[in-house]
Amino acid sequence: MTAAAQAILDRVNANNWAVLYRSRWSPHDEERVVPQRAKLLESENCQIINEALGALFVIGTHAASAAPRVAKLIRSQDQATKRLAVLTLGQIAHKRPALCVEPLASTLSDPLCCRDAMRSLAYIGSKANGALERVKQLFSDPDAKVRKAAVVTATAISVDPLDIMKLLRKASADRSKIVREAARKCLQNVKTS
Repeated sequence: MTAAAQAILDRVNANNWAVLYRSRWSPHDEERVVPQRAKLLESENCQIINEALGALFVIGTHAASAAPRVAKLIRSQDQATKRLAVLTLGQIAHKRPALCVEPLASTLSDPLCCRDAMRSLAYIGSKANGALERVKQLFSDPDAKVRKAAVVTATAISVDPLDIMKLLRKASADRSKIVREAARKCLQNVKTS
Protein backbone atom coordinates (compact mmCIF):
# COMPACT_ATOMS: atom_id res chain seq x y z
CA MET A 1 0.00 0.00 0.00
CA THR A 2 1.38 3.38 -0.93
CA ALA A 3 1.70 6.06 1.71
CA ALA A 4 -0.62 8.36 -0.26
CA ALA A 5 -3.33 5.69 -0.48
CA GLN A 6 -2.99 4.92 3.22
CA ALA A 7 -3.21 8.63 4.08
CA ILE A 8 -6.44 9.01 2.08
CA LEU A 9 -7.83 5.88 3.67
CA ASP A 10 -6.90 7.04 7.18
CA ARG A 11 -8.37 10.51 6.62
CA VAL A 12 -11.64 9.21 5.18
CA ASN A 13 -11.95 6.51 7.85
CA ALA A 14 -11.44 8.96 10.71
CA ASN A 15 -15.17 9.70 10.79
CA ASN A 16 -16.16 7.09 8.25
CA TRP A 17 -19.80 6.30 8.99
CA ALA A 18 -20.93 9.85 9.59
CA VAL A 19 -19.27 11.11 6.41
CA LEU A 20 -20.51 8.20 4.33
CA TYR A 21 -24.10 8.66 5.44
CA ARG A 22 -23.90 12.44 5.06
CA SER A 23 -22.73 11.85 1.48
CA ARG A 24 -26.21 10.53 0.76
CA TRP A 25 -27.77 13.98 1.11
CA SER A 26 -24.92 16.46 1.27
CA PRO A 27 -23.53 17.38 -2.16
CA HIS A 28 -20.45 18.84 -0.45
CA ASP A 29 -19.62 15.54 1.26
CA GLU A 30 -20.50 13.54 -1.85
CA GLU A 31 -18.15 15.64 -3.99
CA ARG A 32 -15.39 15.16 -1.45
CA VAL A 33 -15.77 11.49 -0.51
CA VAL A 34 -16.90 9.70 -3.69
CA PRO A 35 -13.93 10.77 -5.88
CA GLN A 36 -11.50 9.82 -3.10
CA ARG A 37 -13.06 6.37 -2.77
CA ALA A 38 -13.25 5.92 -6.52
CA LYS A 39 -9.53 6.72 -6.80
CA LEU A 40 -8.80 4.06 -4.18
CA LEU A 41 -10.35 1.47 -6.50
CA GLU A 42 -7.21 1.77 -8.63
CA SER A 43 -5.01 0.50 -5.79
CA GLU A 44 -3.03 -2.73 -6.06
CA ASN A 45 -4.02 -3.63 -2.49
CA CYS A 46 -7.24 -5.70 -2.21
CA GLN A 47 -7.85 -4.47 1.34
CA ILE A 48 -7.96 -0.85 0.17
CA ILE A 49 -10.15 -1.74 -2.81
CA ASN A 50 -12.57 -3.74 -0.68
CA GLU A 51 -12.82 -0.97 1.91
CA ALA A 52 -13.49 1.57 -0.83
CA LEU A 53 -16.16 -0.68 -2.34
CA GLY A 54 -17.81 -1.05 1.06
CA ALA A 55 -17.89 2.72 1.52
CA LEU A 56 -19.40 3.28 -1.93
CA PHE A 57 -22.02 0.64 -1.12
CA VAL A 58 -22.98 2.57 2.02
CA ILE A 59 -23.22 5.84 0.10
CA GLY A 60 -25.55 4.22 -2.42
CA THR A 61 -26.87 5.94 -5.53
CA HIS A 62 -24.98 9.15 -4.79
CA ALA A 63 -21.81 7.19 -5.58
CA ALA A 64 -22.99 6.34 -9.11
CA SER A 65 -20.15 8.40 -10.61
CA ALA A 66 -17.83 5.60 -9.46
CA ALA A 67 -19.84 2.92 -11.31
CA PRO A 68 -17.50 2.58 -14.31
CA ARG A 69 -14.55 1.88 -12.00
CA VAL A 70 -16.61 -0.52 -9.90
CA ALA A 71 -17.76 -2.34 -13.05
CA LYS A 72 -14.13 -3.01 -14.01
CA LEU A 73 -13.58 -4.75 -10.68
CA ILE A 74 -16.22 -7.34 -11.56
CA ARG A 75 -13.43 -9.01 -13.54
CA SER A 76 -11.10 -9.08 -10.50
CA GLN A 77 -9.18 -12.27 -9.77
CA ASP A 78 -9.75 -11.75 -6.06
CA GLN A 79 -13.08 -13.42 -5.26
CA ALA A 80 -13.94 -11.12 -2.34
CA THR A 81 -13.29 -8.04 -4.47
CA LYS A 82 -15.34 -9.45 -7.33
CA ARG A 83 -18.31 -10.19 -5.07
CA LEU A 84 -18.11 -6.77 -3.38
CA ALA A 85 -17.98 -5.15 -6.81
CA VAL A 86 -21.18 -6.94 -7.83
CA LEU A 87 -22.96 -5.92 -4.64
CA THR A 88 -21.69 -2.34 -4.84
CA LEU A 89 -22.54 -1.89 -8.50
CA GLY A 90 -26.10 -3.03 -7.87
CA GLN A 91 -26.39 -0.62 -4.95
CA ILE A 92 -24.90 2.48 -6.52
CA ALA A 93 -26.01 2.22 -10.15
CA HIS A 94 -29.40 0.52 -10.10
CA LYS A 95 -31.02 3.78 -11.23
CA ARG A 96 -28.64 3.90 -14.20
CA PRO A 97 -29.16 0.54 -15.93
CA ALA A 98 -26.93 1.42 -18.87
CA LEU A 99 -23.99 1.40 -16.46
CA CYS A 100 -24.73 -1.78 -14.54
CA VAL A 101 -26.97 -4.30 -16.31
CA GLU A 102 -24.34 -5.72 -18.66
CA PRO A 103 -21.56 -5.97 -16.03
CA LEU A 104 -23.99 -7.63 -13.60
CA ALA A 105 -25.28 -10.02 -16.28
CA SER A 106 -21.70 -10.96 -17.12
CA THR A 107 -21.32 -12.50 -13.64
CA LEU A 108 -24.33 -14.82 -13.90
CA SER A 109 -22.05 -17.71 -14.88
CA ASP A 110 -19.97 -17.28 -11.70
CA PRO A 111 -21.45 -19.33 -8.83
CA LEU A 112 -19.99 -16.94 -6.25
CA CYS A 113 -21.66 -13.84 -7.71
CA CYS A 114 -24.68 -15.25 -9.51
CA ARG A 115 -27.37 -14.82 -6.86
CA ASP A 116 -26.12 -11.36 -5.82
CA ALA A 117 -26.17 -10.25 -9.45
CA MET A 118 -29.69 -11.61 -9.90
CA ARG A 119 -30.92 -9.75 -6.81
CA SER A 120 -29.53 -6.54 -8.25
CA LEU A 121 -31.05 -7.21 -11.66
CA ALA A 122 -34.42 -7.97 -10.06
CA TYR A 123 -34.19 -4.72 -8.13
CA ILE A 124 -33.56 -2.82 -11.37
CA GLY A 125 -36.70 -4.43 -12.79
CA SER A 126 -37.83 -4.19 -16.39
CA LYS A 127 -34.91 -1.92 -17.32
CA ALA A 128 -32.71 -5.02 -16.87
CA ASN A 129 -34.70 -6.93 -19.51
CA GLY A 130 -31.55 -7.18 -21.65
CA ALA A 131 -30.25 -9.78 -19.20
CA LEU A 132 -33.36 -11.97 -19.41
CA GLU A 133 -31.94 -14.56 -21.82
CA ARG A 134 -28.97 -15.20 -19.51
CA VAL A 135 -31.30 -15.43 -16.50
CA LYS A 136 -33.48 -17.95 -18.35
CA GLN A 137 -30.45 -20.22 -18.76
CA LEU A 138 -30.27 -20.49 -14.98
CA PHE A 139 -33.68 -22.17 -14.83
CA SER A 140 -31.80 -25.45 -15.39
CA ASP A 141 -28.95 -24.79 -12.94
CA PRO A 142 -28.20 -27.76 -10.64
CA ASP A 143 -28.51 -25.54 -7.53
CA ALA A 144 -32.14 -25.05 -6.44
CA LYS A 145 -31.31 -21.70 -4.81
CA VAL A 146 -30.00 -20.41 -8.13
CA ARG A 147 -33.11 -21.69 -9.94
CA LYS A 148 -35.32 -19.97 -7.35
CA ALA A 149 -33.40 -16.70 -7.78
CA ALA A 150 -33.74 -17.07 -11.56
CA VAL A 151 -37.53 -17.43 -11.21
CA VAL A 152 -37.79 -14.28 -9.10
CA THR A 153 -35.38 -12.32 -11.29
CA ALA A 154 -36.98 -13.34 -14.58
CA THR A 155 -40.38 -12.30 -13.23
CA ALA A 156 -39.04 -8.92 -12.10
CA ILE A 157 -37.23 -8.05 -15.34
CA SER A 158 -39.50 -9.54 -17.99
CA VAL A 159 -41.55 -7.17 -20.09
CA ASP A 160 -43.56 -9.94 -21.79
CA PRO A 161 -46.25 -11.36 -19.45
CA LEU A 162 -47.03 -14.31 -21.74
CA ASP A 163 -43.39 -15.37 -21.96
CA ILE A 164 -42.87 -15.15 -18.21
CA MET A 165 -46.10 -17.05 -17.48
CA LYS A 166 -44.87 -19.88 -19.70
CA LEU A 167 -41.55 -19.99 -17.83
CA LEU A 168 -43.27 -19.85 -14.44
CA ARG A 169 -45.62 -22.71 -15.32
CA LYS A 170 -42.62 -24.80 -16.26
CA ALA A 171 -40.84 -23.83 -13.01
CA SER A 172 -44.00 -24.77 -11.05
CA ALA A 173 -43.12 -28.38 -11.89
CA ASP A 174 -39.49 -28.10 -10.75
CA ARG A 175 -38.07 -30.96 -8.68
CA SER A 176 -37.34 -28.57 -5.79
CA LYS A 177 -40.09 -27.40 -3.47
CA ILE A 178 -38.51 -23.93 -2.98
CA VAL A 179 -38.45 -23.36 -6.73
CA ARG A 180 -42.04 -24.58 -7.16
CA GLU A 181 -43.26 -22.31 -4.36
CA ALA A 182 -41.40 -19.29 -5.74
CA ALA A 183 -42.80 -19.98 -9.21
CA ARG A 184 -46.34 -20.27 -7.90
CA LYS A 185 -46.08 -17.01 -5.94
CA CYS A 186 -44.60 -15.20 -8.94
CA LEU A 187 -47.28 -16.67 -11.20
CA GLN A 188 -49.99 -15.36 -8.87
CA ASN A 189 -48.36 -11.92 -8.86
CA VAL A 190 -48.17 -11.86 -12.65
CA LYS A 191 -51.81 -12.90 -12.97
CA THR A 192 -53.02 -10.23 -10.53
CA SER A 193 -50.98 -7.38 -11.99
